[in-house]
Amino acid sequence: MSRKEDTYEMWKRTGVLNSKLDYIKDASATFYSQKQISHDLGISEVTFIALKKRHPEIEKAIAEGEAILLQDMFSSLKKKAMGYKETTTSKSMEKNGIGATKSKVSEEEKYYPPDFEAIKYILIMKYGKDFDPKKFMLEMMEKKNEPEQWNDSAAIGNDNENEED
Repeated sequence: MSRKEDTYEMWKRTGVLNSKLDYIKDASATFYSQKQISHDLGISEVTFIALKKRHPEIEKAIAEGEAILLQDMFSSLKKKAMGYKETTTSKSMEKNGIGATKSKVSEEEKYYPPDFEAIKYILIMKYGKDFDPKKFMLEMMEKKNEPEQWNDSAAIGNDNENEED
C-alpha cells in the first residue's frame, strides 16, 4: 500500500511549490510566527511542523528568511549607530488671492545623529570586553583573584640611606 500524498507533494504536483517556499522565506524574513505562516498557507501548525521535518527545503526557506531578517536588523543597527539623514517630501494646497488653489511641494531633510548606545552594543558584540564599559570592573575582579605581591623597595631604599650615615 502506498503512502498518501502530503501537502508539500501536492504543492509540487500542482506547480505552486516554489511560490509557497518563497512565501515561507518572505514571512520568515519578518516577524511572522509559525502559527501565522501556517494559517496563511491554509494548513494547521501541526501539519507545518510535520512538513518541516519531512522536507528540508522548507527548513532551508525558513533559514534563508531568518538570515535576511538578521541582516536587516544589523543594517538598521549600523545605520542608527552611524547616524543618517532622511529627506521627507510633503505636498500641500494653497489658495491664492483669487480663490484658485495651487499645490506646493516641499522637502525637509532631517539629521539623526549617531546613537552611542548602538555604537557601544556593536563594539561589545564585535570586539568583546575591550569595549565593554564595565571593562575596568572586570579587570579589577580578575586582579582580585590573583595572589598579592608586595614590593618593599621604598623600605629597602630607606635602609640603605641609614647604612651610609
